[in-house]
Amino acid sequence: MKRIPKLHLTQVYRFWKSVERSGGPQACWHWHGFLRPSGYGMIGINGKGYRTHRVLYFLEHGRIDDNLLVLHRCDVRACVNPGHLYQGTARENTQDSVRRNRHTKVYGEENGNHKLTRQQVDSIKRMCAEKIMLQERIATYHGVSEATVSYIANGGRWKKHG
Repeated sequence: MKRIPKLHLTQVYRFWKSVERSGGPQACWHWHGFLRPSGYGMIGINGKGYRTHRVLYFLEHGRIDDNLLVLHRCDVRACVNPGHLYQGTARENTQDSVRRNRHTKVYGEENGNHKLTRQQVDSIKRMCAEKIMLQERIATYHGVSEATVSYIANGGRWKKHG
């Protein structure tokens, strides 16, 4: 993990301008700046990108243990409420993601982040096997990337439930 540098007052001010705290101290404080595709907020500091929940934890507590991650109690990746953040190990993070059905070892429709149903995956496999249309068009039709179609066609996705 990148160590967060000390921040100038103008950087702290810029940070807080992108935080929505209107729900009060118990609610999630949503980051309204740049969000990564993963849902985590990001902010540039001295030319480097940092996850906003880590920056907030650093602002609140002064340091982050080099051997620990900053985890969310609320399961909202864009949340920066310090009351929702805590330090934990990678193992605790994995256990938490399994409990919340977000872990990548959970396959198919059982994965909370799935985009396709079993029926859609079967359709993609059939369309690819029968060469009904190009993978690019299959991807557009199903609203996924061409890479996802390729992985499915080659048994690289959804293979655990089959």
